[in-house]
Amino acid sequence: MERKQLIVQRAREFFGQRLDEVLHRVQQDRQELRGWEEPAHLRAVLRRAVRERANAGNNVAQMAVAEPEIGHGAGEPEKGEQREALGRILEAGASALEKLLHAPAAELTPEDLFGLECVTLLYGRPALLVSQGRLAKVPALWNIVEHQRDDIELTQRGVGRIELVGHPDYDWVGTGFLVGETCVMTTRSVAQIFMERPDTGELQFRPGISAWMDYQADYQRPASAAYRVQRVLGVHDRYDLALLEVEPPQGNGHTPTPLALASEAPAQLEGRPVYLVGYPVADARRNEPEYIARVFRDVYNVKRVQPGTLRGVEPFRDIHLLRHDCAPLGHSAGGCIVDLETHQILGLHVSGRYLENATAVPLWMLRDDPLLARCHVTMARAAAEELATVSGQVERLARTRHWPELRVAVANMYEQAFGKAAPEK
Repeated sequence: MERKQLIVQRAREFFGQRLDEVLHRVQQDRQELRGWEEPAHLRAVLRRAVRERANAGNNVAQMAVAEPEIGHGAGEPEKGEQREALGRILEAGASALEKLLHAPAAELTPEDLFGLECVTLLYGRPALLVSQGRLAKVPALWNIVEHQRDDIELTQRGVGRIELVGHPDYDWVGTGFLVGETCVMTTRSVAQIFMERPDTGELQFRPGISAWMDYQADYQRPASAAYRVQRVLGVHDRYDLALLEVEPPQGNGHTPTPLALASEAPAQLEGRPVYLVGYPVADARRNEPEYIARVFRDVYNVKRVQPGTLRGVEPFRDIHLLRHDCAPLGHSAGGCIVDLETHQILGLHVSGRYLENATAVPLWMLRDDPLLARCHVTMARAAAEELATVSGQVERLARTRHWPELRVAVANMYEQAFGKAAPEK
């Protein structure tokens, strides 16, 4: 598909009937940029520009990569030309949205197209930073994410970065997430970077290499203690999936707890709101143009939450692939696709391309899989309606004078609903 058609199509898909609302929001943010500080949800995803040559044929992009002022860290508000460049980008995006709304046959200029592309990424499928365990400010169009902030911040604790020591090319290789007390799920492709299968037939670490799970490798957080990956528990014979044995996390206020895999498909799969938690990595072979990267990314290789929707399940040879649109920026192999309603894990993110639908392993289809059963992977056993019932029961019980005696019953209900022990407060 031609690039222009792709951008317009994605804008219409991402915003649907809300184009006029998006236009109003973009115009409002442009007006706020004339004040002292950028809107918080923009500041959370912008980065300072770097000194590089701009695309000579694109004035907006050229200004967006102008020389930054000294003394500004990534993610901090920009001054002078950088602030004005962002304002011009929003103006270009507003111009394109007005044409889509009121004159669909009108020709988009290069500036319009660039602005529409940026607006689509900022407002349609934002890549929200996780900093110090907290989720960045969420755009108004994704209030549903803001309403689920506490659950999302709890879920992201179980997602970590797989780091390597002794590898000649990589310091880290991908994302993994905790699915048991000592079991981490990632893709087979990630595990194969540091594992090999010698003549014995069993997977083992390549000589001189060790792997570690760091659950707190998020934005502006200093290096933290990681947990050693001890061995590969197994790789799936059909799906791009691997399970690793890792040291159990130490108990503290931010201890990651095992994430529960959904044992059933959602009743409504197409268009269901979900989010991807992972560590997007730059890959020039598959990702966005350089000038988009300069304007919109703070940094790569740190934890992000990327909301989106499911696009259905498709058969592929002897497997099925879950389609989603959560990852327009960066490649987050090994990340988890999480249901925004139940916060159960629906998929293991495998691959994606810029502004195109990405693929994941539909994990509910592996509910009775021998590998997952042998490794004691946590499976949730309750539907959304049951979760609501349990929540109501817990709330009522918490108001009674018998609460201390009922803690055991509450813990049992939580485990039944979520497939895991209740987290320590």
